[in-house]
Amino acid sequence: MLKRSVIFNLLIMLLLAAGLLYLFFTSLNKITNHGLETKVPNMVGKNLKVVMQELKDLGFQVNVDSTYKSYRDPLEVLFQEPEVGSIVKVGRTIFLTVNKKAIPSISMPNLVNLSFRNALLTMQSYRLAMGDTIYKPDVAAGAVLEMLINGHHLNPGTPIPYGSKIDLVVGEGLTEERDVPNLIGLSWAEAKSLLETQGLTYNILWDGMIEDTMGAIIYQQTPEAINELDFKNTILIGDMMDLRIMQSPSADLIQKNMPGSKKLLGYDSSSVEEEVINEQPVAVIAPTIENTDKTKPKADLNRKQKINQANTKTSSPIVNEKPIGSIPKKDKPKEAPKKDKSAPPPVKQNTDHISNEFE
Repeated sequence: MLKRSVIFNLLIMLLLAAGLLYLFFTSLNKITNHGLETKVPNMVGKNLKVVMQELKDLGFQVNVDSTYKSYRDPLEVLFQEPEVGSIVKVGRTIFLTVNKKAIPSISMPNLVNLSFRNALLTMQSYRLAMGDTIYKPDVAAGAVLEMLINGHHLNPGTPIPYGSKIDLVVGEGLTEERDVPNLIGLSWAEAKSLLETQGLTYNILWDGMIEDTMGAIIYQQTPEAINELDFKNTILIGDMMDLRIMQSPSADLIQKNMPGSKKLLGYDSSSVEEEVINEQPVAVIAPTIENTDKTKPKADLNRKQKINQANTKTSSPIVNEKPIGSIPKKDKPKEAPKKDKSAPPPVKQNTDHISNEFE
């Protein structure tokens, strides 16, 4: 009796299992939408709102991702998976990649001093577009000198729109020469404009307190416009000049740093004044001729006095001191008066300046 009940229960379990399997396999077609297939439509280039409505009408599920391309419209479908024309079951998930609605920003990478080829690879990795290439004379041939966006200078780290066009200034080497400009005494605003016109670069050293940058004065430069032999110096276009700038340098400091050979000779403003003074004529006064000969007529004495007066009028200005470098002239010795035999002999006088108390 027990054996019959066990066998009966086993048969019932087998029947139940077979029934469940039959129901599962018969309902599998409905669960998997077997036989319900359709083609995937083309959604690339369409707006996301239109695509979403179309896919829902066809019974598809949608998964959306986004990226950005500057040359595509916002929310435009850029990519789809599965591809156009694929046969899929109804209800399958369709993956879409659309263009972002707002332009994202990225930090500008530093491309300066990189080679042109490495700069292009870096821009591609940051999804930046290559704009114009501007060549400029510089010692670093083939290297990136400057980055530009819309014609304006661009510093590394500046937030810029994703996919922006970047212009690169690239060095082409130094080939052409020109005369070195003389910037001594010019303001920084004037010198900067002249350097940019000449195609030269610069390195600046500021001295002292600077209140007005553009109004500060350049008092020294390297290389100089004229060398020690007073010949013009030349410089390659794109080469660098070293400049020292001060707010208000003295006139003596500017004159001291003027190019040429004069500063090697100690040339300055004070020496100019000394040279002008030294070049003025120094009047030489003729010695006064005394009438020591009492026997000469009075007319000769009057003639000599007139000569002395004429010399005094022509000498300008009158200098009482003896001129420098002149040899003093000795007075002519006095001639002894002729003896008159008819007259009595003169009394002998003492010509010694020492007192007679010692005699």
